[in-house]
Parts: sequence; C-alpha cells; structure tokens
Amino acid sequence: MRKSNVAISLIILMIFGYVLYRYNVFSQLSGMLEKLSYRDIAFSLFVYVFVYVFRALRLRLYIDEISLPEMASVIGVHTFFNNVMPFRSGETSFPIILKKLFGIEMSRSSVILFGARVFDLLSLSLLFLISLFSVSFSDKRLIFFPIAAVFLIGATLFFVYRFLHFFREKIPFFDELIVASAVLFRADKLFMMFVFSICIWVLKFVAFMFILNAAHLNLGFLKTIFVSTFAELTTVLPVHSFGGFGTFEAGMVGGFSLIGISAKQALPYAVYFHTLILCMSGITAFAGWIYLSIKRK
Repeated sequence: MRKSNVAISLIILMIFGYVLYRYNVFSQLSGMLEKLSYRDIAFSLFVYVFVYVFRALRLRLYIDEISLPEMASVIGVHTFFNNVMPFRSGETSFPIILKKLFGIEMSRSSVILFGARVFDLLSLSLLFLISLFSVSFSDKRLIFFPIAAVFLIGATLFFVYRFLHFFREKIPFFDELIVASAVLFRADKLFMMFVFSICIWVLKFVAFMFILNAAHLNLGFLKTIFVSTFAELTTVLPVHSFGGFGTFEAGMVGGFSLIGISAKQALPYAVYFHTLILCMSGITAFAGWIYLSIKRK
C-alpha cells in the first residue's frame, strides 16, 4: 500500500475521532449498549452466517473443486480483510488464499470474483430501487430519487448497448467471441448466480435490520435497505480509511437524514452498526481460519 494512501486513511480516522468526541458519541453508545437486545444480535449473526453460505454456493458454480465449508471459510477470511483494509485492497486476499491453499490460478479466481461483484452491484441496485419507491411513497419529498434512479439505469443500459454496438463494428470476430463467452458462462449458471446474489443481499439486509432492532431502532426491512445501501456504497470510494471508519458512518448518516433522522441522532447508531458488522465479520473470519487450518493440516 502506498504511503499516500496510508496518510489519507490516518487523516480520515483522526477527523472521525474528533467528530465522535465533538458530538459526545461515546457516552451515547454506552447508554445504547445497556439497552441492547442480545437476542436480536444473536439472530442477526445467525442470518449473517448464511450470507457466507450463499456466497460460497455462488462461487462454487465455477470453482466446484473446493468444498462448501472450505469456500465459506475462505470467503469469511476474505470478507474480513476487505472490511478492514482501505481502498478495497482486501480483494486481493481471495485469489491469494485460493492459490496458496488449493492451487487455483489467480487469473481464474480473480475473473470469477469480478463477476460476483458485478452481480452484487446488479442485485443491490434492484433492491435499492425497490426501497427507493417504498420510501418515496411515504415521503413525497424523495420522489425525485426513484425517478433519477430509473433514468440512470436506462441511460446506463443505453450506453452499454452503444458500447457493444461500437465494438461489434470494429471487431470482425465479435459475434464469435460472444458465442464463445456464452459457452463459458452458460445461461443456467448466470441465472443461478443472480438468484444467489439476490439471496445474499436479502439475507444481509435482514441481518442489518435485526442489528438496528437490537438498538430499538425499528425501521423495517425496506427502510433498512435504503439507509444501509448508502453505507455499503462508501466501500467502493477511492478515499477509504482503515476499517472504513468515518466514510461508512458518513454514508449511513446521509441515508438516515433522508428519512428524517438528524445527523446528531443518527451518528451513534451508525457507529454501533458499523462496529458490530466488523465484529461479526471478525468472528466468522476467525472461525473460517481455524477450520482451514485444521483441514489443511
């Protein structure tokens, strides 16, 4: 990692620490922890584990020589690195682990991981669009967002069509390349990849909903999607701190503000939410690392 990236991450962390001190977030968190529903937290962790199971099922569509428990364990370790390391540098852990433990070529695993990320984006966009319409119906001030989202999706599809049409005219063997790709990425596998991706995000948002319920913030499923999607999108920002602290909370506070919760009120919930997600990913990563260590011996 470049020194400039580390410096930026440290600056973000220091600014975030000052904001927490300035708004007395730590004392609010202390009061929040005393009233937590640990039953809801336990259920959210239970659901969160199944997120890894479905991620493993999705990747095993193309890497079936690795068992389901081993793949889920690899994903657990990989996800933790991805959550902790800035600038999405944790993505490199997946092909590295598969290469060292199972001999899978890094080029192959990297392409498959990239495909999974594309389906993640499609699934997240679809669920977020549904939540946008739901939220805008309850607050007419937000009607602009689903309209803008539909326009953006339409514009994106149009530019993708024009992009492919441009290459079809420039590359003589373009049609043959499409046919070859269809053989490699069969329609049935692509369909199952999309189904698994939808299941992953639905389960993830269910876990998120129970995390907020545990802190007695009962938003409901669709509003949870709406709020937490803003936080999820910060993970792809070029400016990202260690653990995502600061940027993740900023995105979530922005989502809260759009549904009428002030930044001062939302910030402790965002910090609690983010910290618990990191703890849960740490637990699953540790369990996965133990399992892989035993299996590889």
